[in-house]
Amino acid sequence: MASDNFGPFVTAIVGAATVLFTLNTLRRNDFERARELHGELTSGPVADARHVVGSAFEDPARGKDVSLTKEEIQALFAVLWCFERIDVARSTMLGRWRKGPRWINPRRALDESIRNHVRIYLSYLHRAHINGVPLHSTLTAAEDDAGLTRLGKRLGLTQP
Repeated sequence: MASDNFGPFVTAIVGAATVLFTLNTLRRNDFERARELHGELTSGPVADARHVVGSAFEDPARGKDVSLTKEEIQALFAVLWCFERIDVARSTMLGRWRKGPRWINPRRALDESIRNHVRIYLSYLHRAHINGVPLHSTLTAAEDDAGLTRLGKRLGLTQP
């Protein structure tokens, strides 16, 4: 008769263990995705594009407002689209890890790893010109910089 009382207890323990295992697996997957996103931003074709864009905006001879060449425009949009992919993927990371230190919170780890990049590109975006027209005032740019703008707001960064 006493052994009948253990059934619900064992079921509860197994259920709790399953939930904990599932949450830990999801958290590990989110950390892996955060690592991949940061890697995409900092290596390969996007890193090459960032070099082209950074060279344009960090050249003191070009002044505050930078008129971009065709190559620089293509590079800037490659970086903007990467930020858009990061923003979409970041939003799919479940919000269950919002609090806590970076080592337990994948979204926070991602945010900390991209914060400076987002800040820099927000400033670049508002200095960019195409044929004398501010890039941020064009319809295409307004749509294409949406990911970067959302990331800036979510990270608590303000546009210059």
